[in-house]
Amino acid sequence: MKNKYSKIISFENHKLGLYDVKTFVKDWGSKPRRGIKEKRCKIIKQNKNKILQITIPKGTLSDGGSFWRLKFPRDLDDVTFEYEIMFGKNFNFVRGGKLPGLGGGTSAGCKGTPEEHKNGFSARLMWREINFEKTLLLKKPLGVENKKLKELIKSGASQKEILNQLNNIGNEVIKYEWHLQDLVKQLHKAFLVQYLYYPDKGGRFGENEIYRHKNKKLFIEPNKWYTIKNRIKLSENPKEKDTVIAWVNGKKVMERKVDLRKKKSYGINQVMFSLFFGGEDETWATTKKEKVYFRRFVFQEN
Repeated sequence: MKNKYSKIISFENHKLGLYDVKTFVKDWGSKPRRGIKEKRCKIIKQNKNKILQITIPKGTLSDGGSFWRLKFPRDLDDVTFEYEIMFGKNFNFVRGGKLPGLGGGTSAGCKGTPEEHKNGFSARLMWREINFEKTLLLKKPLGVENKKLKELIKSGASQKEILNQLNNIGNEVIKYEWHLQDLVKQLHKAFLVQYLYYPDKGGRFGENEIYRHKNKKLFIEPNKWYTIKNRIKLSENPKEKDTVIAWVNGKKVMERKVDLRKKKSYGINQVMFSLFFGGEDETWATTKKEKVYFRRFVFQEN
């Protein structure tokens, strides 16, 4: 019988200062892709504890973040991943950003090819600002108007009809842009979601499963520690869906049944450490230099 995989990464025995490549590789067992070599990651002391501090530069999206992977020694079917995180003082959440989570197969965790999505999944987290649902409501009419334009062109409508429809689209764009400008003028209260890529996912981007406790969104604040815990349990029965569960500070905030894999040829094989703002355009970017802190990471096969 194989020993169950388990690993803990903490920083109590680390030297204060830059999180150097040699120490990083010893902790994570892989080469850093972003964040370490750019010297954004430091070991600092806070209230007698040593913790990891990650700085995100002003005006950045994914280019200003940190990203790396921890590969499991083999494909696993049931894994719990837990970490402690704190957003820095006066942290401006802007529109949202990515946080670490589990992955399997060939999923890139973003965009990617249809083949990658067909043969992989990722279940990272995102923080979303409070107007996320309002933004979706604004995007919906824009999509409807674009669809009408395509139908008019396809039907051979008159130039006047097409121009009128372009005007309708222009009005929707103005409303949408006005709302986006408002988003980056002020600090926004943020909440957490499970951000999922998987084979049957619809649309271009990941799906959002909002974290809730007692039917209320779980909001997060700067300068406060949170313990985030994810568990993924894969089903071997093709007729049964896989399970994704989340807890925050010991409270269960999400459980979802979803087909994370169409083929049973892969399992949970990695942790995807993602920390950055975005989003694709400048409305997601950091408005100032931001800091995020991590205290401990725990990986456990169940």
